[in-house]
Amino acid sequence: MRTGSLICVVDDDEEVRDSVGTFFRSAGIKVVKFAAAEELLAFPDLATMDFLITDLHMPGMNGLELQRELRRQGNHAPVILMTAFPTAEAREEAKRVGIAAFVAKPTDPEMLLEQVNALLAA
Repeated sequence: MRTGSLICVVDDDEEVRDSVGTFFRSAGIKVVKFAAAEELLAFPDLATMDFLITDLHMPGMNGLELQRELRRQGNHAPVILMTAFPTAEAREEAKRVGIAAFVAKPTDPEMLLEQVNALLAA
C-alpha cells in the first residue's frame, strides 16, 4: 500500500463501516467512512480517494449506481463491492460497470487488505 493512500468506505451498516475502518487504520491506512453513497459524492476531497470499498444494497443510491456515477465524473479509483446477498446477476453487473472485486459479507478484513494492496499495485 502506498504511503498516504486514502480508502473510502461506504456502507449503511455502522458496524461494517467501523470494523473495516478500524482494521485499515490499524494497518496505517487513512480511512474516511460514509453511511450513504450520496455522502461520498459530496465529500470535498473525493478526488484524493485512492480506493473505495462499498456495499451493494443501501438506501438511496446502491453500490452499482455509485460506481456508474463515479465513472461519469471521471473518477476511476478501484472499487470493491461487498454484499450479503451475492447473485450471479449482481456479479455480472458489477463486472459490466468496472467493479474491481466482488466479495460476499461477512468479509475477512485481512482478505480485503490483501485485495486492496493487490489492486493498487496493479
